[in-house]
Amino acid sequence: MLRPLAGLLPLCLLAAACGSSARQQALLERRESIRESNSAFAAEELANYRGKSGFQETRWGMSPDEVRALYPEARTTSSEGDLRVALRVTDRPATVDFQFTLNKLAVVSLRFDTGAPLREDFDALSELLSMKYGEPTSRRDTAEEAEARVRSAESYNRSLGEGTRRSRTTADDLAYENKVRVEALAAQSDYVVEKSWKDTETKLQLTGWQQPDTRRLTLDYVSRFLEPHLGKRSTELEALEKKREQAQEL
Repeated sequence: MLRPLAGLLPLCLLAAACGSSARQQALLERRESIRESNSAFAAEELANYRGKSGFQETRWGMSPDEVRALYPEARTTSSEGDLRVALRVTDRPATVDFQFTLNKLAVVSLRFDTGAPLREDFDALSELLSMKYGEPTSRRDTAEEAEARVRSAESYNRSLGEGTRRSRTTADDLAYENKVRVEALAAQSDYVVEKSWKDTETKLQLTGWQQPDTRRLTLDYVSRFLEPHLGKRSTELEALEKKREQAQEL
């Protein structure tokens, strides 16, 4: 009796393995179906996206033609339909660039012509943006960072001599302190200041560059929804349309 039963064991194992393989295949197919369904839904959502905010009267997701209708004097700057126009913003002359991805407005960049001291204009714009968007989410000032390195080096070198009859400050310590002092002095006329804000739809970054012979002040608006798609240009429009057609079939 044992021999016939022993012969059945491989068959049982084979059947169990086949059943497990079939269930695994069915699971993989279901996962792939869900993935394709989610991908098609995301493509449809992207195709129909229209934000509720943007820059001035524009809204994220507008086409180049829609933006041009708001700014008839704008000129095209790329084969993707990017636009550029000269405006006055907060009573300052500015060059405004509208950048599109997948035929949708995704970025607006402002470059201000500033005649006043950079920090003065930067602080004035920062105050206006904070009134609208709240406190900045991040900030940076390379001149302040340089001053902080000087204070740190001075504090460290003082601590080496405290409580001892002879200072333990080394030549390298003094050289480093002199180095950061020179850098801090240079940073008074060569520095970068940045502040960032965001709301549910938009990220903003205000940036000022001061150099001995030039200054720049820019403000970038970026769609948070379209940001992951930046860099995807018209070559991907066909793929998007294909996904839209697939979505209609579901």
